Amino acid sequence: MKKALLIAYHFPPLGGGGVFRTLKFTKYLPEFGYQPHVLAVKNPMHRTKDPTLVREIPLEAKIYRTFSFEHRILRVPRLLNMNLKWFYMPDDHIGWLPFGVSTGAKLVKKENIDVIYATSPIWTSLLIGFLLKKKTQKPLVVDFRDPWTDNSFIRYPTKFHERFERKLEKKVLTYADYVTVATDSIKNTLISRYPFVKSKIETITNGFDPEDFKNLKIHKKAGKFRITYVGSIYGLLTAKPFLIALKELVEEKKEFREKVEVVFVGDYGKETPRLVRKFGLEENVKFIEYVPHRKGLEFMVNSQALLLLITLEGSKGEGILTGKLFEYLASRKPIIAIAPENGLAAEIIKSSNAGTVISPRKVQFVKKAIADFYEQWIEGKTSTPDNASITRYSRKVLTHKLVQIFEKLTP
Repeated sequence: MKKALLIAYHFPPLGGGGVFRTLKFTKYLPEFGYQPHVLAVKNPMHRTKDPTLVREIPLEAKIYRTFSFEHRILRVPRLLNMNLKWFYMPDDHIGWLPFGVSTGAKLVKKENIDVIYATSPIWTSLLIGFLLKKKTQKPLVVDFRDPWTDNSFIRYPTKFHERFERKLEKKVLTYADYVTVATDSIKNTLISRYPFVKSKIETITNGFDPEDFKNLKIHKKAGKFRITYVGSIYGLLTAKPFLIALKELVEEKKEFREKVEVVFVGDYGKETPRLVRKFGLEENVKFIEYVPHRKGLEFMVNSQALLLLITLEGSKGEGILTGKLFEYLASRKPIIAIAPENGLAAEIIKSSNAGTVISPRKVQFVKKAIADFYEQWIEGKTSTPDNASITRYSRKVLTHKLVQIFEKLTP
């Protein structure tokens, strides 16, 4: 087997959406002739844990966990409503850099690593990959799950900070032998800003693992029409348009108050429960904190519809392709997507016949979508995505795309 060093801050036993891309690559790389060596963090500052995911790490993989200089006390400025970028760049995990580079360099030499892959966020992992490339001259693939300096959720305290990080980004991209990105939007933005990457960049979307859906507990009959949201609601994302539509429906139709149930599973933030209380929807809306991945999938497959929220305006929202969408597709439940109608997510949902997409500004259309799916459920009608159109998002298929890039770099 050839050997790949994967640099990933987010790796089991951590949980959350950022874990799965690297975990699934690790799982399937041995099937394509690559032994994964994963460089992760021993003491990560990440509150979401899911130890059940450790079972998916293949026996062929070797995991190395290094110390990182980080602690809750270093995040005190955030409690004071101060931008952490005043203190830490490119992110507040920069304390991993010296330990990651030191351990990584030893690993490359000892294990005779063939290719280095670094995934972000966190952006510190890309710096580790960049420095290892300089030290070892091994080919480097850098992976952008999200935009870096063009990220809608990042606020730079000054122009100096923004320019400094752009220089870091350019340096990393210059040294990288190949760049992978999770969406075409990230790809197009990087090419526009750094034309030299055009010849060495490829989109590998997030996806779903069919094996995750085997032997899930399925409830035979649903007493209520359940709409489920699985994941985080943060930053500029909001469930407000959906909750306004639901409020109007339960006020107009008594059966909706009795028969419709909405479940938010995960990190749903502070605003959503506040809106539920404000609109008097406590009887209809339930909140469940983060659950293990398999349990989250069971919530999906035992729902009658799934809620997707991409409520950013304009091009910022259009370029978002949240990872949960692919597991939504695999659950084969209709999707109510409150998202830009011309965005990447909308394109996939429409082409897969997987649900309906409504602009966040069109609350009455959200209301109609809920009512339409409810009526279909009452009548016993179900709509499922086209199976052929979602197969290309299988994690095994996507891992093969990554391997093809590795093969170009390791003849």
